[in-house]
Amino acid sequence: MILLFVALLAWGAHLAWRWKTTRDFAPEMLAARKATGEIPADVSEAEFTDLYLRSEGPRAATYFFACATIVSILVAPFVAAFNMIWLALWRASGSSPVFETGTMIHTFSVFLAIMGFMILLLAAAMRRYYVLMPPNLKQVVRDFNGGPS
Repeated sequence: MILLFVALLAWGAHLAWRWKTTRDFAPEMLAARKATGEIPADVSEAEFTDLYLRSEGPRAATYFFACATIVSILVAPFVAAFNMIWLALWRASGSSPVFETGTMIHTFSVFLAIMGFMILLLAAAMRRYYVLMPPNLKQVVRDFNGGPS
């Protein structure tokens, strides 16, 4: 369990480093694009850096990291809540030994519930990822030059 959190911490640190290097590279990219005439000279560094980060930053990896962190933290409470509900339903239905906790049907149901939880979380994350999709760098450069050519 500790190794899981160490791995998540290392992954988060690597992700933060990637965001920082992307931010640090933006002024170099702006200077190169201004030198070739692709971007007008009046574009500010702050404006370009913001758009460059949104278009070239590691967004997908950030969403994957967020989902992995949420699943790692919430899977145990989720299973505990599922088992409490299962037990309450089992007792309310007459305590049939077929549906007792620890049986194959219970274990399979826990597995399906965890998979459903992960699928719903990833679906929500991917929906948000695509709804908030920023323009790519080519579109940013085109917009700086006055729109479609």
